[in-house]
Amino acid sequence: MGWWLRFYADCRKNVKRFLPRSLVGQTIIVLLVGLTVSHIFSMSIYTADRADILTMTGGHQISHRVAAITRLFDETPTEWREQILRATNSQTLGITVTPVSRLLENESGGIINSLLKKYLERLIGTADETRVVVQVIDVKDHPDTSITEITQVSGHPPMARIFHGQGNGQLLRASVRLKDGKWLNFSAVVPDDGTLWSIKTVLSMTLMALGVIIISLWVIRRVTRPLLVFTAASKRLGKDVNAPPLVVGGPIELQEATLAFNEMQKRLKQLIENRTQMLAAISHDLRTPITLLRLRTEAIDDGEEKEKMKTTLAEMEAMISSTLSFAREDAENEDVERVNLTALVASVCDDLSDAGYHIDFTETEEVILECRTRSIKRALSNLIENALKYGQRVAVEITKQENTIEITVTDNGPGIPEEELEQVFLPFYRVDSARGQGTGGIGLGLSVVQAVIDKHGGEIELENRPGGGLTARIRLPG
Repeated sequence: MGWWLRFYADCRKNVKRFLPRSLVGQTIIVLLVGLTVSHIFSMSIYTADRADILTMTGGHQISHRVAAITRLFDETPTEWREQILRATNSQTLGITVTPVSRLLENESGGIINSLLKKYLERLIGTADETRVVVQVIDVKDHPDTSITEITQVSGHPPMARIFHGQGNGQLLRASVRLKDGKWLNFSAVVPDDGTLWSIKTVLSMTLMALGVIIISLWVIRRVTRPLLVFTAASKRLGKDVNAPPLVVGGPIELQEATLAFNEMQKRLKQLIENRTQMLAAISHDLRTPITLLRLRTEAIDDGEEKEKMKTTLAEMEAMISSTLSFAREDAENEDVERVNLTALVASVCDDLSDAGYHIDFTETEEVILECRTRSIKRALSNLIENALKYGQRVAVEITKQENTIEITVTDNGPGIPEEELEQVFLPFYRVDSARGQGTGGIGLGLSVVQAVIDKHGGEIELENRPGGGLTARIRLPG
């Protein structure tokens, strides 16, 4: 039992791998399977009904011939029967004369048999039910039937295929007792050209499948278009909380989802604004006592203690300014514009080189990016300045791949412990190692960088170099 369950699980996994994952593809598959199955059932019912109609129609035509030949045999002398047999036998109707019927009464049955028997009795003009025996069988259900009484018709190609089990059709047998007591046996085939898997059936199913695919693509894309807009708006919200709200429209369920999305965006925007206002108020309120303390330090006679207090107050003011700048980063509503990112990175590197730092920038071809220029420049400056604090040389490189722009900043400093590579992006987190000693700052530099990159739909990662130092990679969609 276990191997069967494993086999079933493997088959199910393989099938899922090839099934479409999009809503459009899955809907088309469901429609195609459903309509194909219903089409096959409908064609099966239609074919069965058509086969009965063909049998009845062909049976009526053969019954007329049987009745006419029977009357001919009854009304002509016995010595003429051999000539009549040779003249009436054909590729579509086999005739023999025997002392007894080649058909037994109990072999006949079914509604078609009964109808053809009644019809043939009426044509012959007899009320004796024992005089006529009719049997209709499906050749495909009796592939080994011996039809010795119609060997004359075996040369007929369609009938030969049926007699050898290579086709479908109805075999009509009839035995009529002549006036002299002998039996006249007839055998004929009612061909069935309406097989289920005919060219017309395959063409019909193909046209149906094409119609389903074309109509489904149009309808489903029209229905799912609001979902694509909804998805794009969700991604945009992660980059810009001040983006315009979605237009409410479409089905009721989608309207409710859109209203909920707009309400969520409104609350997020209000939350960020409240946080920024609160930090601004705290910053303003703290600056007043800091200013008073700075004035009071002027009255201190001890010069060393005076300088220590000034340094502490300066650090406090820097912390307040940095915190407020970090909070405003999320709330800032800067327009997006196309900028030459290569030139922007080069300008940042040139400014720092002019200040006496050693920066190696690898010149590349022009890379264009749609971004918030001031935010990107601030993030790059923070990242490069952070690298310069811990290393004597910094290398900057920018590369453009198919849909990604990568900026790499490498330094030769002490690096960061592996377990702290993710934590350094947390606000106010500082590494308690040689990399974080004596460098100043309050631990918001990398947090600002990550906030800017996230806002542009990118990502940043840090990696220690095998030979020492740290590599920071920024990937932006481009």
